[in-house]
Amino acid sequence: MRSIYILGIVLLFSACSTSVPAVVKYKISSSIKLSKQKESTCKQKVVKVASAFTSSDLMSKDMSYVQDGLKVYEYSESAWLNNPNSSVSRELIKMLRDIDIYKSVQDSKSRSRSDLIIESTLEEFMQYYSYDLKDSYVVIKLNISIIDSKSFDLISAETFYSKIPTKTLDAKGGVEALKAALNEVLTESSTWFVKGCK
Repeated sequence: MRSIYILGIVLLFSACSTSVPAVVKYKISSSIKLSKQKESTCKQKVVKVASAFTSSDLMSKDMSYVQDGLKVYEYSESAWLNNPNSSVSRELIKMLRDIDIYKSVQDSKSRSRSDLIIESTLEEFMQYYSYDLKDSYVVIKLNISIIDSKSFDLISAETFYSKIPTKTLDAKGGVEALKAALNEVLTESSTWFVKGCK
């Protein structure tokens, strides 16, 4: 009788408990191969890459998407390992070090003096769905400015944009497309930086 009572208690609690689905965390990073530049007129310049400016939603690890151009939702079972803003800033520094056109590339926390400041604004980093959820694409829009650290004069500025359709209609498909878009933006911006130092 006692065993039947215990079994009933176990069944009661198991029926009341709900399982929470695991949240999958995604890391966004580039996978481009850039060659070091042998000649550069900027080789004596030290640059400091400031933290990217962006809206508050891109400072969050929550993974959002837009439906029908108006409604913003969040994936309940997917999130960013690092927020998009910090990820793009990190990848920008990595790209600048890879092309090797400056004497040194420092991040925003460095106390060293610099000749140039590179500012970036992550204007868009989003997955979009059609109103009927049958189509999806991603957009990355990044504005980059090069500023003289002594005079604070703007030397050059450019906006880089990439729009890529997703292969699957889910968070994973969005992440894969955003990675491809980031590769495209970084490749185009690296060419722009190299041209500016010729």
